Amino acid sequence: MNIKPMDTPKTRQEFERNFHIAAEQFIEGKMNLVNVRRIAEGLSKVRKLPNNRIDFLSVDETARLHVNMASNFQDSILQDEE
Repeated sequence: MNIKPMDTPKTRQEFERNFHIAAEQFIEGKMNLVNVRRIAEGLSKVRKLPNNRIDFLSVDETARLHVNMASNFQDSILQDEE
């Protein structure tokens, strides 16, 4: 098995995409988390700006790591299907 480093977002668009992926997984009940409480607290503190963009100042490390992990996990599943 090849282990590759996690891809981190390079643009605001990629970072917001990761948040949408994590939200979709949560809504569909696909989140299976060990430390749900801490992640839920981090995600619940994320605010939106008046233009509906994500306020990056409200994103803590837990939320950032979780959404990046969720995106990488989904991307790796999609690559395996191809």
